[in-house]
Amino acid sequence: MVIVLVIDTFEGAAKGAPLAAQNLRGALTEAGHEVRVVSCDHTDNMFRVKKRWIPYMSFMAKFQRISYGKPDEAVLRSAFDGADLVHLMLPFALEKRAAAVARSLKIPVIASFAETGYSYVQLAGLGWCPGLSGIACRLLQFNFYFKFEHILCHSRKAYKKLPPRAYVQKLDLIEESDFENVSAAAARLENIYARAIADDNVKYADNSHPAFRKNWAVMPSSIDITNPFKKQRLFFRIWYAWCYYSAVAISAVCSFIGFGLRARGRQNLAGFKGGAITVSNHIHNVDGTFIAVSLAPVRIVFTSIEGNFRLPLVRWINKWVGGVPIPTATHALRGFFDHTVNHLKDGKKVHFYPEGSLSQYCTGLRPFKKGAFHMAVNAGVPVIPIVLVQRPCTGLRRIFRRRPLFSAVICPPVYPDAALSGTRQVDDMRDRTYSVMSRTLEKDQYNPQGETSFEVSNAGA
Repeated sequence: MVIVLVIDTFEGAAKGAPLAAQNLRGALTEAGHEVRVVSCDHTDNMFRVKKRWIPYMSFMAKFQRISYGKPDEAVLRSAFDGADLVHLMLPFALEKRAAAVARSLKIPVIASFAETGYSYVQLAGLGWCPGLSGIACRLLQFNFYFKFEHILCHSRKAYKKLPPRAYVQKLDLIEESDFENVSAAAARLENIYARAIADDNVKYADNSHPAFRKNWAVMPSSIDITNPFKKQRLFFRIWYAWCYYSAVAISAVCSFIGFGLRARGRQNLAGFKGGAITVSNHIHNVDGTFIAVSLAPVRIVFTSIEGNFRLPLVRWINKWVGGVPIPTATHALRGFFDHTVNHLKDGKKVHFYPEGSLSQYCTGLRPFKKGAFHMAVNAGVPVIPIVLVQRPCTGLRRIFRRRPLFSAVICPPVYPDAALSGTRQVDDMRDRTYSVMSRTLEKDQYNPQGETSFEVSNAGA
């Protein structure tokens, strides 16, 4: 494996990120991997960048034997040629540019949180105010770490304190003491890197990697992640119901006027009562409103990524209309699964996007994940497929809209097959749902590129 370590200062400092980087290179090199280093040091066998002078900050960092590297895209591209993974050790300008270059080349990336929050405050020359360490962690998440699926912590303090600071990524810990057994440390690193590479390659494949913009999801979650379906007091239940139906009424007007929304297949739910999971393809930022309008007056609980419940203002809107976050932390998924199953057994309806990510105006159906179908089987409830299909823009709308219009097609409920059990029952339910939705798309879908048909992925069918 070819691994590129990007760090402003690789040698000279006896602790923190430089020492962590040296340990990493030593263990990985001994395990037979090729390790390249991008740094501003003079050491041989490196891809060297120039030093960058930042008023005051560079002066204070010098006391800790740290220098800042100047981003050089030519050097970075040369270092990344043929690389399997890029490992960013610090959250500064050199590493930010390295992340952008790696993403453009579709090379998997992992980031390290090599210092504690207070160490970064000291690097900035603000060590006289230790209370800033928490703010520093949030700013680093806002400005850098949100771009990565995996973060490798080199300090147990950081490993424990990052989750409360809105860090929802997958965290791994490897400390200096772990490198006393070099072979074990290398094996552990190989496992961490393999997971990071696999996760990033999935996102590269479906173009779902987050855009490079500031991450505003830095507020505390508006909903208790451990129990998102917690029953509220009467006043709040009335308030949330009013917010939901008000939002549906406003969305109905906007959807019909702006997107030409048409709802079909409501007869398939005639007389249907009880809990259910609704699923649909995810092809627009506001397609959740299309689902809510199409199923009204039935009230749906919409699931969304956890970050949407950490955004200023938006986090309260998501809560008031009854949305619930899907935890990103692995240890919280079991609780979320159990709470959702109980909610379904109580006769409620919960919406999932089984494709797992948004693909704007996608005309095909992407592979389904199993989670929603696993919950449906455990709760003993059906899945209601809803297919969002696109149709050409006609009439006066062509004056101000070039994009296709939308129709929401409600398909008959898909029930678990009682003759099967375990994973076979889950797979069967997923496959039958996928087949129903695929046939609906093949029949009704309009291709914005001017074709009348399209290829539907066979994955999961």
